Amino acid sequence: MFRKLLIALHLAGAALSVALFVSTFVAKGVITSKARAAAIEKSRGASDPLATRLQETLERPVLGKLIRGKVRERLESELADYRAAPEDWLGRLAEGGAERAKAFDFPEIDHPLARKAVDSLISGVSDLRRRLEDSYRSLIFDLRLFAATNLVAFVLAAFLARVAATPRARHWLLGYSFVMLLAFAASIFLYVDQNWTWNILRNNHMGWGYPAVLGVITLYGIIRITPELFLSRPPASTHPGES
Repeated sequence: MFRKLLIALHLAGAALSVALFVSTFVAKGVITSKARAAAIEKSRGASDPLATRLQETLERPVLGKLIRGKVRERLESELADYRAAPEDWLGRLAEGGAERAKAFDFPEIDHPLARKAVDSLISGVSDLRRRLEDSYRSLIFDLRLFAATNLVAFVLAAFLARVAATPRARHWLLGYSFVMLLAFAASIFLYVDQNWTWNILRNNHMGWGYPAVLGVITLYGIIRITPELFLSRPPASTHPGES
């Protein structure tokens, strides 16, 4: 009965891991939305100085006068939009793709000094967009790695619970099962309750450390129970009179 309960718990953990893994591919899911928001928040460290640099460029006595007409209007409009709602502006930058990039293409500028200043700003926007994408991809990869690791570990734990026959094997399996469930619960808590912005700023993700630690624990548990893992259960007691 106890072994069946363990198998059920591990299969439930495997199902939750599959659900988490699948959720990272759902564009409007809670996980991906939070990851996007965290990536945007991280990028404020680069976007705020860029906005300040744009404003200073437009206010310069000489250079500001060289950037005029529709180019100046578009730059001032972008700056105003950013100042009004930075997160929304960064969200549009992250999701806009090639069409959004065209908003920062100014082929009509021909003065060398103005061209150099605007190209520098365009390069800054391009780098900002790349930072956004890299931060988002890094976190999503970490979540998928976490879910895949748990899936493999839970399926393996369910298999071990199914084949473990001797008391010693079941004893070590109980310890492994406890560690597995504890690690899963703790790591889920860390992902749900963590300060996403601070952790991403420090690049403080679980990464490959989590599967490495769980792999060592799993390997140790398997080594401990392997000698008796596939042994037959003790035979039932014989009836009186049987040889």
